[in-house]
This record gives sequence, C-alpha cells and structure tokens, in this order.
Amino acid sequence: MPKSNTYKTPKVCQCGYTTSNYGNWSVHRRLCGENVNVNSKDDLLAELKEQLSVKDEQLSAKDEHYQKELAAKDRQIEELIKATKKPRTVTNNNRYVVEQQINVFGKESLAHITPEQIQGLLADPENAVARFVKLKHRKEPSNSNVRCPNVNRAIYQVVVGGEGDEKEWENRAKGEVLEKLYDDNSCLLECEATEEDHTPFLDHQDKIKASIEGSDGGRKYKQQLDKIHNVIVT
Repeated sequence: MPKSNTYKTPKVCQCGYTTSNYGNWSVHRRLCGENVNVNSKDDLLAELKEQLSVKDEQLSAKDEHYQKELAAKDRQIEELIKATKKPRTVTNNNRYVVEQQINVFGKESLAHITPEQIQGLLADPENAVARFVKLKHRKEPSNSNVRCPNVNRAIYQVVVGGEGDEKEWENRAKGEVLEKLYDDNSCLLECEATEEDHTPFLDHQDKIKASIEGSDGGRKYKQQLDKIHNVIVT
C-alpha cells in the first residue's frame, strides 16, 4: 500500500532534483528558481489529483480489510449459533428410567423363595429380616427396585409407577425406606412362624417391637435397620 505522504511516481525538477515525498517537493518548488513559474498551477492540480488517487486506494484497501474482518466475525457468530442449536443428547444412565420388568417397590414377587429358605431364616432371629430382604431384592432381578445412590447422603431411591405404564426412580428419605423394609418383611416372616417351632424368632421380634417403643432407646431396632442398609449398599 502506498504511503500517505508519497507520490506514486517520483517528481523531477528542471534543476535535476528528484523526490517522491509531498513535503520535500513542496519545499523545493518554493525555493527552486527554475521551478517557480513553470506550470505551477498545472503541477499543483496534478499533485492534488495524485494525492486524491492515493487516498482512494488507501480507503479501498482499508474497506477491504474491514470487510474481511466483518466476514470473519459473521462466521464466528454463525458457528456459535449452530453450537447452541445442536440437539440435546439424552443419556439413559438408568437414573430415572426403569425397565418394565422391574416391580414397583412394595409389590415384589416372592415366587423364587422356597419354604425351606423361609425356615432357614426363622432359625436365625437376629439376621432373619435382613437376610429376607437380601433374598427378596438381591436374588430376584425383577425385585431390584430399591437402591442407595450415594452412601454419604440419607437418600434412597425406589421404583414407583409413572405416567401410563412407565416406571421411574423416586427419591425418598433413607429412614422412611428402611422402616418400610423392616415392617413389611418382618410381618411376612411372622406370618410364617409358629409358636411351636419358632419361639426364639417370635421372642426376638417382641424385643424389637419394645425397642421401637423406646425400651432401650431404640438401639435394637436401629441395629435391624443398619443390617438392612448394609444389604442394600452391597
């Protein structure tokens, strides 16, 4: 790009002086006697025309440069718009969506549990309820409807019915779920127990009920809930 203070072609004086600089040529014309009265108006007009021509070229070059910058900015804006309009990818990590064969919490299948297994549980009063929870929820895939997503938080998730035939995971308080697991499963075992054959189990259940009422500050009952919790998180 031509410099703003230079001519396209050098100026040559009759005295032999040559320059491309506007200022130098203007000073020389005033001082050089051979050039003072020779076509001074014509020379001045030519100089002005040439200066205007140079200015036009500079403006055109600047305009082209700015147009390129604007085009680059437009492309960047278009890319940003496209990025924000990309379709959202939904990842099914089984956090909320539940397979249809999973039973709703509280409506588990017991078909896989045999009478012999029940008798074995009743013979172990301290661990009977926790072992029954494990047998029911961990040994049958369709009953995998309760879980602890974060052991550092007092939150459990259970499978509940959703819209239509859909099922979903629902957050519930850890204590609420553990208490329901104990109540439901201890009741089922008590229904299978008899005074003649399972007195130790029934006596143990009476102690847990007394603990719930506060006889030992709830210690024995809490131990039962902790056993069930260990089954869920392992």
